[in-house]
Amino acid sequence: MHYLPSLKALRTFEAVARLKSFKRASQELNVTPSAVSHQIRQLEEELGCRLSLRGRGGFELTSQGRKLAETVKRSFRRISETVDQLREESDSRIVLQVYSTFAVRWLLPRLPAFEAAHPEIEIRLITSQLDADLADGTADACVMIGTPDRHEVDYTLLFQSRVYPVCNPDYLKRAGSISRPKDLKGHTLLQVYPSHNDWSVWLNTVNADSVDPSGHARFDSYDHALNMAVKGMGVALAIEPFADEDVASGQLIELFPGQRVTLPGQWYFATLASRRREPKLAVFRQWLVSEMKGTRSSKRHFYRN
Repeated sequence: MHYLPSLKALRTFEAVARLKSFKRASQELNVTPSAVSHQIRQLEEELGCRLSLRGRGGFELTSQGRKLAETVKRSFRRISETVDQLREESDSRIVLQVYSTFAVRWLLPRLPAFEAAHPEIEIRLITSQLDADLADGTADACVMIGTPDRHEVDYTLLFQSRVYPVCNPDYLKRAGSISRPKDLKGHTLLQVYPSHNDWSVWLNTVNADSVDPSGHARFDSYDHALNMAVKGMGVALAIEPFADEDVASGQLIELFPGQRVTLPGQWYFATLASRRREPKLAVFRQWLVSEMKGTRSSKRHFYRN
C-alpha cells in the first residue's frame, strides 16, 4: 500500500494551484498565509520535489506541480460529485425497520401504492424481530410494539391488536370438536417465541389457564406460525390484522368468535424526535397513518378506540 499525503495538504495545494495565490488560498480556506506555506512546504518534502515557484514574476507551478494539480483537481471533482450523489440518495431514502410479519402481511402489499404516489422517496426495509436502535443510525424509522417511554423518540400511534386462535379446517376435522378454549389442551399450539407471552395472555383472559402453551412448536414470527397453521400443523394464535385474508378465504377458521383478546402494548411508527419534521419522514408517516385508518374503517371489529 502506497503512502499518500494528508488530505489537508492536498486540499491546500488544490486551492493554491487554482487561485494562483497563497494569500487568496488562505482566505478561501480561512487560515493564515503562513499556514498555507507550511502545508505546501510539508507536501513538497513528502513528495521530494518542488511544486511551485514564487519570484518577481509571481506564482508559478513547476512541471511536477502542474501534473499533481490536474490529478488533484480531477480527484476532488469526482469526490464532490459522489458526495452530492450520496446526499441526494440519503435525502430521498427512508431506511425502515419492521417486524417480518408486518412487512410480509401488511406493508409489502401496500408499498407499491406509496411508491407510485411518491416516486421521489425510496423505501428500504430491514426486517428484524428486535426493536430498532434509532440512535445508531442504521434505520431512519421503525414500526414497533411497546410504550412511548423514551423522550428522545417521537411515537405516532398506529393501532392496538387483538389475538385469537385459528386452525386449518382439515386440522379441525382430524382433531375433532374444539368448542371451548379448555378443549385446546392436548393440541399442538404454534408458538411465536419473540412473543411467547401472547398465548398465556389469551388463555388467562378466557379462563383457560389450565392449558399449558409451553413446549409446543416454536417459530420466530407470526407469519411463520400462521403459514404452518394453514398447512394443518396445529393451532396458531392469529394477531390482527395479519390473518385477515387467511380467515376471509377459509384457509383458517377462527375457533372462538367473540373471544378476541387485546394484547398489552400498542403499535407505533417511531423516529428520533429531532428528525420528526424531516419532509420524507413526515410524508411516509402521514401515508402510514392514513392506510391504517383505511384498514381500521374497513374492519372495525379489529381495533379498539
